[in-house]
Amino acid sequence: MQSSCVYRECMRNHAAKLGSYAIDGCLEFSQSATGDLCAACGCHRSYHRRIDVISSAQVTHTRFPFTSLRRVKQLARLKWKTAEERNEEEEEEDTEETSTEEKMTVQRRRKSKFTAEQREAMKEYAAKLGWTLKDKRALREEIRVFCEGIGVSRYLFKTWVNNNKKFYH
Repeated sequence: MQSSCVYRECMRNHAAKLGSYAIDGCLEFSQSATGDLCAACGCHRSYHRRIDVISSAQVTHTRFPFTSLRRVKQLARLKWKTAEERNEEEEEEDTEETSTEEKMTVQRRRKSKFTAEQREAMKEYAAKLGWTLKDKRALREEIRVFCEGIGVSRYLFKTWVNNNKKFYH
């Protein structure tokens, strides 16, 4: 898609060295024999305000104008759901007429809630490990047993350590 452009008035500040602002009054770029210099003012073409001219044949109309990135992501998720999942959701919903906006509410990930005992146990064990799980391959089985003992996954424990080491360490 190639668009043509027009160069309008000169924007060069001739008094910049003096700490002031003064332009020469050239209202349109005039092509000179040298190519990139204006025949009227002698300034380079890049000093002139560029206006892109788009022909009507180049204008494309979008089918669905999106208002936000969140909306685009919602539509993408809806598109990739299988027809079977959509049918199950429709059966679960009431028979009332609802708009597609209401149907596309996104389920947020459930925030992990730890009990006070779990937090205290994780705090003590993380302090024992030095507040990092990096280079702890030898202790992987011990960490797995600890996590099973307090009822959290290893991934949740690792995330908790990374999120809380600056508060407790």
